[in-house]
Amino acid sequence: MFESLERIEESRLEISRKSRERCGENLEKLRELILSCCHVFWKNIRDIVFPTESVLEKSMNSLVFAHFLELPRVSNHILFLCLNGLYRNAYDSIRYALESVIQALYIDSRHPETSIEVKIEILKEVENKREYHANRLVDELEIPYKDRIKEQYKRLSQIIHPSHEQVMATLGDVRERKGIPVVIDCSEIENIFMSMRMMYDIFFFLTITHFPEFEESMRRDSETIKTVKSHKMYLLSKALKVRLL
Repeated sequence: MFESLERIEESRLEISRKSRERCGENLEKLRELILSCCHVFWKNIRDIVFPTESVLEKSMNSLVFAHFLELPRVSNHILFLCLNGLYRNAYDSIRYALESVIQALYIDSRHPETSIEVKIEILKEVENKREYHANRLVDELEIPYKDRIKEQYKRLSQIIHPSHEQVMATLGDVRERKGIPVVIDCSEIENIFMSMRMMYDIFFFLTITHFPEFEESMRRDSETIKTVKSHKMYLLSKALKVRLL
């Protein structure tokens, strides 16, 4: 039933080759978005966190910062998934990044003096409970633009959840003994790009609500401002007082 490991690897390489040929522009556009947003990450780590003892101590006991550290890895993973035609997995990773930072901010704000070890234990206990769904947590956070965040989260959720058409197409392939083929779809990569852009906007906005020290650094950085403008990041533009083009 299952192919050999060598055959699986050969199939993966063939899919990535076809993805580059057919969707190279879409993949490069996504790569550039990730690169520009990771610049925001490294800029703040280098200029704000490490040189300042008080910020470093706060960061090391913050779940928000822990997920901030993880964002570049998740972003590169999403690009890899798109290259290999694994779009549903890419959407799952986007949702993970968004939901994790909302949940982390909720726990950080409720337990500001607690160590990171204890917060992780809290996270383990509550992360799958229904009352910790993202929109409900947003309502309880003391942050601006709640409606905008919830609207964007709803849009992402609608994109991420597979439609009945996808399920029926898969069933049809199985019934016709085609297996479950990987479909290379450039429009899906474009949708993932738009979803990533929304996710970054919310993620960085929530991060600077918890770490206001980041705000001034981001406002002074020309590359960050360029990223906010070129990708029309609404929430960050409001926080950094940037006029969108």
